[in-house]
Amino acid sequence: MLIYNTTYHCEQACYDEFVEWLRKEYIPVAVQHGAISAPRMSRILAHEENEGVSLSLQFSTADFDALSAWYDACGATLVASLEKKFQQRVVGFSTIMQEIDL
Repeated sequence: MLIYNTTYHCEQACYDEFVEWLRKEYIPVAVQHGAISAPRMSRILAHEENEGVSLSLQFSTADFDALSAWYDACGATLVASLEKKFQQRVVGFSTIMQEIDL
């Protein structure tokens, strides 16, 4: 099992709008494809939030092939939509993590 994590940093002024967009637009489209599931979103707590807010959005996926298929089918379009809507007010980077049983 892999975890597809994207860390976003958004301006304080658009935080509420961004979270609402993720909930109503991004996440439903992302999971509709079927290759990623179990969305989880967390606010990253930092000492200084004067310059914005950071969030982590995570999904589970079976393997690299499933994630690649998802990205080709809808992920790239979602990223373009985010960039168009929020421009430089929201930036992000993605990481792929492997879950380790405890």
